Amino acid sequence: MFSNLDVSKRSLFILSGEKSTIPLGELEALVKTYSHQTEINVSCRRVVIVNGPLNPTVILKRAAFIRLGGIYIGSMDLPLDETFKEIDFTELPTFKSFAARIHNFSKVAMRPEVEGSLGYAVKETFPSAKVSLKSPDILVVGVMCDDIFHICAVDTASTLRSWTYRRPRIRPFFHPSALYSKFARLLVNLAQVKNNDLLLDPFCGTGSIIIEAGEIGVRSIGIDISRRMCNGTLKNLKHFDTFGSGIVHSDVAQVPLLRVDGVATDIPYGRASSTHKRKTESLAEDLIANLEILLPVGRQACIVHPDTIDILDVRGLERVQQHIIPVNRSLTRMITILKRV
Repeated sequence: MFSNLDVSKRSLFILSGEKSTIPLGELEALVKTYSHQTEINVSCRRVVIVNGPLNPTVILKRAAFIRLGGIYIGSMDLPLDETFKEIDFTELPTFKSFAARIHNFSKVAMRPEVEGSLGYAVKETFPSAKVSLKSPDILVVGVMCDDIFHICAVDTASTLRSWTYRRPRIRPFFHPSALYSKFARLLVNLAQVKNNDLLLDPFCGTGSIIIEAGEIGVRSIGIDISRRMCNGTLKNLKHFDTFGSGIVHSDVAQVPLLRVDGVATDIPYGRASSTHKRKTESLAEDLIANLEILLPVGRQACIVHPDTIDILDVRGLERVQQHIIPVNRSLTRMITILKRV
């Protein structure tokens, strides 16, 4: 098992298969959260190499739209030499058991036997290591791109992520506007907050973002103008024993805080969620007006909003990322990330 102190000079990540800019955007945000001395390179479709000091296990445990991540071991040009003599497997972290896996993102078919050949090469270097297909300590993963074959080591503990037990409909308090846990985690990650930072959700609804922040050790405050939502969110937070969280019954125009380390929120737009007779544009204006006051320089806000609202650079805030989320023919949502400058 990898230690939290295991920092790799090079890491490899496989993004989830959603056809959008979101998976890469999340990886970029998480890498910047934990390291400012890295360079991100896209090797091929869904495969990203990060050069610089980073713990890939920490990234993967937090991520919503990253499928795998591990310590980069080496690479080989194609055509593939299935003896893997070019790879120095002594670079693998300490382990007692392993399994080999292959992911092919090239247009070239790969022989099924390659996975076994990779496992055999690892076994030759570590004769006492056991092959365990059900519960290995690490996965030795081969990743085939169009003209290169990468190998990385993945801590299996970091792959054990589940959103099921926190899904909206099994919470004590439910509302149709509730964000799915996976999407809420994404918004927390895009805000670039880490352990013990303070995150604000000024339109907290049923508390999806607050719950996901607590799951990764981020303190959080939720605000909602609806007393019913506040009371319901408190039930949800108590049910999940959410770390470092609190709820305030207030309005976005009167945020009772002086400073936060990040903001993640979904602005109500009057369909599943109520705007309490206020225009969505007005809510967005009040939120953005508060960001310059609440956020220290360098900190970020992640805002979900309809595409009818164009959130541009304003004084003290710079737009650093934007993602499009088609919902249906009549609605497209945006994720905009603003940085305090």
